[in-house]
Amino acid sequence: MKLRALAAALAIFSFTHVHAESLNVTASTREYNRLVFPEPYDRIVIPPTAALADKPMPLQGHRGVLIRPAPGAGPIPVFVQLRSGESFTVRLIPDDKAPGAVFRYRDATDYSVPPPKVGRPADTWIAEVMLQALEGERPDGFESADLPPAARLYLDPKADDRLELQPVARYRGSLHELSVYRLRSTKLVNVEPRDFYREGVVAVLVESDVTSQTDNPLLLVLEASHE
Repeated sequence: MKLRALAAALAIFSFTHVHAESLNVTASTREYNRLVFPEPYDRIVIPPTAALADKPMPLQGHRGVLIRPAPGAGPIPVFVQLRSGESFTVRLIPDDKAPGAVFRYRDATDYSVPPPKVGRPADTWIAEVMLQALEGERPDGFESADLPPAARLYLDPKADDRLELQPVARYRGSLHELSVYRLRSTKLVNVEPRDFYREGVVAVLVESDVTSQTDNPLLLVLEASHE
């Protein structure tokens, strides 16, 4: 069951299509929900009386927004007008037990894919490796290695949106290398797998869409072995 759940999460983090049959979205109050659009939005209108856990945060390029209703909130209408003039309303149905939702209007994509030159193993194998690492175990076929170096990633230097990548573990084997980091930031920052793709990377998994002083998700980066 965990493997199937992780495989589903990988499908979302890899930005595959999510088909929305209606504009009603079950929204988590525990995690951020991501609304993604096929083009940048011109404006988003939310009723001032809407019970939100915190202020909605635009995604890069205004092609989406992160939003989280407050626990116990009632339905929240979110009016969206795209730059082309097209408009629609997404009605969030808060659920205190639901996981974070990903809603894509008209099968919107995030316009990012892994580097095409890298041979990609089967998704099932990737899911098994990621699941074992997330549970703090050494993945089958891998050996423990020296920790990767700490790193700092600037997503938007003008806004001082930077992430600190604190090394947790590194494994080598099966012609691949898996690095595990803990993400930290001094302010609320939106993170996406595409932020960590580079030449040689096969798959990326981030535990959460955001990082802050209190939200410190794990980052897993699987890449072709350099040796």
